[in-house]
Amino acid sequence: MTKSWAKRIGAVACALALVAVALWRNAPTEAAPKPDLKPVAHWVFDADGVSGKTVADRCGKLPGTITGVAKLEAGPTPHLHLTGPADGVTVKERVTPDAAFLPKDALSVVAWVRVDEHADWGAFLGCFQDNGPAEFGFVVGFSKKRFTFGLATQTAKKMTYLESKTEYARGKWYHVAAVYDGKQMRLYVNGALDATSDAQSGPVLYAKAAPMVIGRYKDDDEDYPMQGAIKEVMLCGHAVAGEQVGAHFEADKALAELPSAIPEGPRFVVEPYLQYVTRTGITVMWETEAACTASVEYGTTFPPKLRAEVKKADTMGEVALANLEPNTKYFYRVVCTDDQGRQLEGKPLTFMTAPGPNDAFSFTLVGDTQRNPVVTGKVAKLMWERRPNFVVHCGDVVDDGASKAQWTGDLFKPCNDLFGRVAVFPCIGNHEKDHAHYYKYFALPKPEYYYQFTYGNADFFVLDTNTKRNLKPDGEQYKWLDKALAASTAKWKFCYHHHPPYSSDDDDFGNSWKGSTTSGDVRVRGFVELYEKHKVDVVFNGHVHIYERTFPIRAGKVDQQNGVVYITTGGGGGRLENFAPTPAFFKRQHRSDYHFCYATLHGGTFDLTAFDHEGRQFDQFTLRKE
Repeated sequence: MTKSWAKRIGAVACALALVAVALWRNAPTEAAPKPDLKPVAHWVFDADGVSGKTVADRCGKLPGTITGVAKLEAGPTPHLHLTGPADGVTVKERVTPDAAFLPKDALSVVAWVRVDEHADWGAFLGCFQDNGPAEFGFVVGFSKKRFTFGLATQTAKKMTYLESKTEYARGKWYHVAAVYDGKQMRLYVNGALDATSDAQSGPVLYAKAAPMVIGRYKDDDEDYPMQGAIKEVMLCGHAVAGEQVGAHFEADKALAELPSAIPEGPRFVVEPYLQYVTRTGITVMWETEAACTASVEYGTTFPPKLRAEVKKADTMGEVALANLEPNTKYFYRVVCTDDQGRQLEGKPLTFMTAPGPNDAFSFTLVGDTQRNPVVTGKVAKLMWERRPNFVVHCGDVVDDGASKAQWTGDLFKPCNDLFGRVAVFPCIGNHEKDHAHYYKYFALPKPEYYYQFTYGNADFFVLDTNTKRNLKPDGEQYKWLDKALAASTAKWKFCYHHHPPYSSDDDDFGNSWKGSTTSGDVRVRGFVELYEKHKVDVVFNGHVHIYERTFPIRAGKVDQQNGVVYITTGGGGGRLENFAPTPAFFKRQHRSDYHFCYATLHGGTFDLTAFDHEGRQFDQFTLRKE
């Protein structure tokens, strides 16, 4: 054999080897079925695609990082399971319009997904900004019960949200494809064309910078988690043909025929939580999807031996337990039964009844959780780690009081562990909009928008300072507060309401950078006269998304001996705010950060410490009295 023939045979052998490797790499698998859609990025959530917290891009350019407690689930259908408020995959923190991988004139997103919980907004893949009139990029996901495809182009210069005609069933797998060809948006569900829109045309319009995220609806001022699962996501720089979408679905069609991952029978919409704890009583509440009868098992030993029955079937459960022992630990469990006799058993939980006037106790404070379940969840976890006796919430518990999904998903879900063991005493903020949901989800002394409660040797007075209320001396609340404070014999007196009488905020009470400011809400400053008259110790507020502690104030000036301290604690999740460029006379400490406060009280000593959302202390003060 000559050297030339040897070289030829060697070259052929090498070529065959390369072909074999190529065929092996491109062989159809469950995760990458035919046809080849030629994506620019392809994320597959299986053992080959996920290593630790890293998700490989099969196209090699855009690996992602898993966030939160999202877990890779094995089995016949490997997938990423999203359950926590921080779960998702960050592909890029900031993407600029010139990024080579961004589709320009056309795009397609193809995914196998499972939505387990309805939400106002959720996303499978997005790279967008949707901030008021500034609308850029693309996002594919869902809203409430339908799939959505959002897109902005350089022609329209605003986002169009195309919505599927098909309503998804929770817990079922769906093949969703969003296609834009430069002239038309198309949304496919399970291989079939489901909705179209001609509202957009021309190249895609991207923001100067935007995150690229899988499993979250996220831009600079919104971050909504998805509860469910993702098997794979593809991003293509061209418009995938309808026939290819259909063939891609058919290759794994069996997934769509699987039964729902959500078991049949009753389910909690809101898991059991606690309201209005006293020395001898407490209220247990919960919500189920379908009307159920229920029982609350409770007692000082486990399993609990006492039982309170709810015989009338309803979705909202509320049981007031009475004749309890003061300052005592109790176990409790909620058991619900639907009309078919199927039971839902809540997890075993605990609570403490209120102590007497000579006992020590603690409580945490937070405000303005609004719509940020990631931060709210972190703060709630840190508050629970402190094991407080109860929680004070200074209002704006949600961002839109009319949205049921925000109550169930943005407030109660990230606060389950805390609210299930510790009663929360809220005041109503402006974002609640005085909606019926506030009165449905909280059980407070009538009329509920203002009320009083006693804990240990302290009396707490809670007000509604929203604009629809008359806060003047001839108003109902002013008259009530004057009498209630005068009648109080408690050693300590605390008041709280949403809006601050004193604040160093830069623009809520006038533009401090260009003009004057009232340095607080003048509408509620009328109550200051009552606070000073009746020697209130501390007033807690929210509304401004900062932390601020004032010097003791009396008669409009600092009075270290007889003044009232004002605490603004608005760092539970709402977008953080700034301070005026010059200091107000009352400012003692302030910080713009997500945070909560932890207060302890025993006898004549009151102590308050402020912690940021990482658990780091940044302020502390103590008051003492004989």
